[in-house]
Amino acid sequence: MENMIKKIINPVLVIACLSVIPAFLACENDDPQVTYELPEEEYPTEGPVKAEIIYEGEVPRLYRNGKPYYVKGAAYNNFMDLVPEYGGNSIRTYSVDENTQAVLDSALANKLTVCLGIWVNRETDGFDYDNAQEVAEQKERVREEVLRFKDHPAVLMWGIGNEVDAQYTDYKVWNAIGDISDMIHELDTNHLTTTVLAGADPKDIEEIMERAPSLDILGVNSYSAIGNVQKNTASAGWTKPYMITEWGPKGTWENVSKTSWGGIQELSSTEKGEVYKNTYTSHIAANFNRGCVGSYAFLWGYQLHGAVATWYGVFTPKKKPLETAHALYYSWSGSYPSNRAPRIENSGDILLNGRTADESIVVKAGEDNFTHVRAVDLEGDELTYEWQIVREGFVVSDDQEFEGSLPGLEGLFEDNSKRNARFVMQGEGTYRLYAFVYDSEGNVASAVIPFKVEK
Repeated sequence: MENMIKKIINPVLVIACLSVIPAFLACENDDPQVTYELPEEEYPTEGPVKAEIIYEGEVPRLYRNGKPYYVKGAAYNNFMDLVPEYGGNSIRTYSVDENTQAVLDSALANKLTVCLGIWVNRETDGFDYDNAQEVAEQKERVREEVLRFKDHPAVLMWGIGNEVDAQYTDYKVWNAIGDISDMIHELDTNHLTTTVLAGADPKDIEEIMERAPSLDILGVNSYSAIGNVQKNTASAGWTKPYMITEWGPKGTWENVSKTSWGGIQELSSTEKGEVYKNTYTSHIAANFNRGCVGSYAFLWGYQLHGAVATWYGVFTPKKKPLETAHALYYSWSGSYPSNRAPRIENSGDILLNGRTADESIVVKAGEDNFTHVRAVDLEGDELTYEWQIVREGFVVSDDQEFEGSLPGLEGLFEDNSKRNARFVMQGEGTYRLYAFVYDSEGNVASAVIPFKVEK
């Protein structure tokens, strides 16, 4: 944790520094990461637990229960129990629903905090912020949600809305969010408020400063443009803390490579891991002394929606860690786990009929096709292989049962458990070919090729 927390790479150095000096400190090393481990007894089991912002000079710091607290978090989907095992300390949710109590209780059991999301309706979804009655009803609904959960010991802060600025024109949404923040501070003097932007447009930030001045922290979801967040918040005049509330590989909605028919080309899990690690180092930890009080990586567990169901998510649906999970382990704890995931160094290491994903591969129905994947294991573990084919656009449902790493189409492969495999497609359409490579410790690498089937 720089100053308060420090720059670190060597986890032993970090632990040693923190064990000697309980306050803010600076341990210098080459690879900037931020970590702060509260002692076991500092995770209260009864609430509420106070969170606050304290300034160190002009630099804002987040405190919880009177101690410095740096958010090492993830947007939560599944496998909450693994967050602390990987060095994380917080999760983020998006709305209050029938599962909220269970999520908070599970977070408490796992000694995690929660940025508890409160859904705020968006103009892009048809909500009208000129309709005073609807705005008042929304505020009353939020009041009930806050009163219900404000004393839970896992609550860290309230996340008022997610990307309400998406394709919007009416700045009055910030007045509504400001009113909600004011109300929350009256109802709950122990927790902070934030709202979450889709990117860091300085004009939006200026409007928030004017219309919602009681917000304590600015949340920003940012992927390929994350390098602009600190600069844009500063240029807008924002002097309070900010967090990166979603981050990871470039989004499918951004300028990504596609096949000739629009199939999205995907990085290998190893390449994605490098993105997570480098993004955290360069744009989150590096801004510790510039107002960044932590982040929530996207996405913990596995994906349940999106244009490409495996784009985000750092585990398989079978709870097996990819290199992306190990990159977060490194970012949060300062070292890699003792046994790393196998490596598929780049998306060119998976082949279909001797060709790579960027060649817009079209195959013929009823004809043989041949696959190959190149993978290595840093520890020299024995590797096993699994091939799956899914239709383009498929999603994994939360309650879906299936045998393999994904619910792939059946009956296509002669044998899908070898490094080289053969399959025959019967129907036309667009598909995705996946290679999963496992080591003997249950870690996994993945790579994918989008392809098209014609008659």
